[in-house]
Amino acid sequence: MALADRALVVGINRYPGISLLTGAENDAQDFYDWVTDPAGAGVNKVNALLILSSNFPSPPGADLAKPAKEQIETFFTDIDNCADANNADGSGAGLRAGKRLWLFFSGHGFAPSLDRSGVLMANATLKRAHNISAMLWANRLYEGGWFDEVVLFQDACRNRIGDAELAPPFLTPRLAPSGQDRKRFYAFSAKDRKLSKELPFPDGKVRGVFTTTLLQGLRGPARDPKTGAITTAQLKGYLQDNMRKFLSGPDLQDDEIAKLPEVFDPDPFVIVAPPAVPSVADFPVRIVLPSAGMIARVEDANLQAIAAQNPAPENWSLRLPRGLYKLVVQGVGENLFQVTGALLLDGSPGVVDVRI
Repeated sequence: MALADRALVVGINRYPGISLLTGAENDAQDFYDWVTDPAGAGVNKVNALLILSSNFPSPPGADLAKPAKEQIETFFTDIDNCADANNADGSGAGLRAGKRLWLFFSGHGFAPSLDRSGVLMANATLKRAHNISAMLWANRLYEGGWFDEVVLFQDACRNRIGDAELAPPFLTPRLAPSGQDRKRFYAFSAKDRKLSKELPFPDGKVRGVFTTTLLQGLRGPARDPKTGAITTAQLKGYLQDNMRKFLSGPDLQDDEIAKLPEVFDPDPFVIVAPPAVPSVADFPVRIVLPSAGMIARVEDANLQAIAAQNPAPENWSLRLPRGLYKLVVQGVGENLFQVTGALLLDGSPGVVDVRI
């Protein structure tokens, strides 16, 4: 069988035994649209499974609510069956099920630590923590070599629920084939014991702050200014620089709300290849000087002048790729600033204001 990329995307709004969410299904649908878009990750829809709580009938109570872990585990069974077929057909694919696996989960979650992170299933209650541990599954499939690359995104709270245990993967552990080059990248919306935030956006839909930032970055702003690729390092930096920019003042002051993602990125690799036609994503910068007629320049992180004005206007507008810069105004001083590639709620680029 062909070593295709695969994707599992899960969004759960309906939790009869806990509390309802509004944005989890929107997050999952948005990610599914991107991961199956030829201009995005390009996963064939035949190999991508979208599971939403609204796909199932409204249950009479929490015990019958879906998706439960059985619906999720069907995907992993199919993966293992594919690997078995590849091992038996003489194609040379060995025990692999595919090249890259994309995992995305959005819903209620819990976790006292990074390696104990679970997403609650729709039939969970405060007494019955039915769950899928996305990270345990990602690790199992990575360590056993079912895929060359495993990418996991989880938009869920990481607060504690008593001493709830994680549901372990049912696939027995195995060692990856010798010489298989494997890589992984995991990003979570919240660090240990923090709450994830969802907000209404201008189109009227509620979405998670983490997923919104993630998809904005994946759609272009997180590209490396030099190569045009989105690497693990570029995506991590974009998430860390921009997630908090959607939060209000009270949210930023609330110690329980996550301001930064938790990222596990031990293996550098390219998540999204450069576009066929090279392009550089740049963003608007507005420099305000004390008065017109001064001599000013902008230097990059290597202290190379990349823009200059002599004489400069009082308001100087330009566009720059993501990165660190220094404004130097002769006879006045210097000012360091950063272009993060942040987008506004409506998806338009935010202007970086620089004053000296």
